Amino acid sequence: MIAAISPADINYDETLSTLRYADRAKQIVCKAVVNEDANAKLIRELKEEIQKLRELLKAEGIEVQEEDECVKAEKGDGVGGGGGGNGNAGTETVNGGGDATVNEDEPGELEKKICSPNRLRKRTGSSTEMAVDQLQASEKLIAELNETWEEKLKRTEQIRVQREAVFAEMGVAVKEDGITVGVFSPKKSPHLVNLNEDPTLSECLLYYIKDGLTRLGTSEANVPQDIQLSGSHILKEHCVFENKDGVVTLVPHKDAVVYLNGRKLVEPEVLQTGSRVILGRNHVFRFTHPEQAREKREKPKDKDVAETPGTNGGEVADWNFAQCELLEKQGIDLKVEMEKRLCALEEQFKREKLAADQEFEEQRKTYEARIDALQKQVEEQSMTMSMYSSYSPEDFHQEEDIF
Repeated sequence: MIAAISPADINYDETLSTLRYADRAKQIVCKAVVNEDANAKLIRELKEEIQKLRELLKAEGIEVQEEDECVKAEKGDGVGGGGGGNGNAGTETVNGGGDATVNEDEPGELEKKICSPNRLRKRTGSSTEMAVDQLQASEKLIAELNETWEEKLKRTEQIRVQREAVFAEMGVAVKEDGITVGVFSPKKSPHLVNLNEDPTLSECLLYYIKDGLTRLGTSEANVPQDIQLSGSHILKEHCVFENKDGVVTLVPHKDAVVYLNGRKLVEPEVLQTGSRVILGRNHVFRFTHPEQAREKREKPKDKDVAETPGTNGGEVADWNFAQCELLEKQGIDLKVEMEKRLCALEEQFKREKLAADQEFEEQRKTYEARIDALQKQVEEQSMTMSMYSSYSPEDFHQEEDIF
């Protein structure tokens, strides 16, 4: 660098500033840095870490075998970390400031030289276990970094398809960008839908019955419940839905209030699609099994149709149907009960009306008697006043003289 200065005193400040800049510039130390790609740098650091871990394993006295029988079996399965997958050898060049050539088969080299981490853990201490775990994690990360863009895109597409399939089975509609747009009835999974006295609130809640045991109870239960309800007559552990090979069995707990198609349930019973389940006093559900519904639509009507409405295009089981069914199975005729209730209300109304009329009549008579008494009193006073008004002062004096 050439610093131009002036000997004139008028340029003293400019000359001093230039010299200061030149002095600071001389103290700058330039270091050459390779313009290295971030992935290439990370791969290089991971390779160095793998080399250190290999040395650590050797220091622990573990012999690294070149080939082993278990490795040959793993070769056949295409074991090479998460990035190989196809078992074909090849190289990939990452360009930055310098070229870094990465062998795609390297992430699985240590797995091919070490037979099994379980055998290592038996022979070595905790430090060796940590070294093996770190080594496997580093190899997996290198394998993911070595994936080409096409492989990553293909893997992402597969994950998206699987995700959409799972959501579709659960009854959740999603857009291509993953945003949920709606919920519909699942196509395969058995589930419960709520029924409410208000039609607008019916079939708004879905409870999935998973494979195995689905527990139903309250949030206060000691064992976490898959379906949590609240309200009167709901026990902490109320009942269990057992889904085995597509057959769902409802198992009530002791003292639990459970009604199935209007009948009080005491023993375990297999559920059919369209069955009405009443838990406690307030929770009403309809059980739906898509596979059973599909089979029943294909088969002719049978005796089960009367007990499971809606499965063959007939009557849909709603809240009113479930309540009427419950009363009917308990020997209670809803119409008769309503008529009895109406008659009782009419009789009560008549009694109250009669009592009110009698009370009104008594009050009327009392008021009339008081009015008559007051009227008589007024008439007497008026007669007395008229009599006094007919006398003159002389008459009063004569009466006084007489006395």
